[in-house]
Formats: sequence, structure tokens, C-alpha cells
Amino acid sequence: MATGKGIEIAEDGVATVGMTEARALLTSLIREVRYGGEVGAFTERGSRQAYVVTPEFYETARHDATVLRELRKYLAELRNSDKPSDKSQTRVIGEALDVAERRADDSGRPKKRKIVKRGPKPAAESD
Repeated sequence: MATGKGIEIAEDGVATVGMTEARALLTSLIREVRYGGEVGAFTERGSRQAYVVTPEFYETARHDATVLRELRKYLAELRNSDKPSDKSQTRVIGEALDVAERRADDSGRPKKRKIVKRGPKPAAESD
């Protein structure tokens, strides 16, 4: 979080700048985003108020949002259909969307390590 110390990189990798310092650091933040591949954000009282992203990031996000909106609209149309084949497609597409949303939610979280306790190895049989 920005605390009056210039540009800071938050835990999620976003370069943050406090609103009170925004004017002085605008060029630096834009360069950080443009050349460093970072996402930038302006903060006020520790809360993000606006983001700065590359044109490519914005266009990709805009396209992805449109695709998802259309897919959800198509799914709603299938749900309202009486055809058995549409019901099957509804289930498959709905499950795929659920999995994708869970994976997207999980990708931002640190991976939990699974610890497996193993007992002693069985003794080898002797001849």
C-alpha cells in the first residue's frame, strides 16, 4: 500500500501511488506500467481508487469481459429452451464456467502445500 513513500509494489504485484503524490509520480508510474509490465493503481487512504494499465491489457480485459457476457447470455438462452440437446449443452457449459471461475479465483491465492504422511516402507521379502 502507498503510505507517502512514492511508488510501492503491493503483495499482489500492483504498483501503488497515493493520491496526494499522484501528480509528482505520474510519469514514473506510467513508465513502471509501460516498461516494467506492472499494473499501477492510485490509492486514497489505503484503498485503490483507479488503475493504470497498458493498452494491450485493457483491450484483452475488455474482449474477455465481452466474451464472458455473451457466453452467459447464450447459457441463459439454452436454459430457457425445451430441447433436450440444449439442456445437455446448458449443463456442460455451466460446469465449464463454474470450473473456470473457481480456477480464476484460486490463481490469485498462494498454493497450499499438501503434506502426505507416509508410514514406514514394508520390509522386502527375502528368498
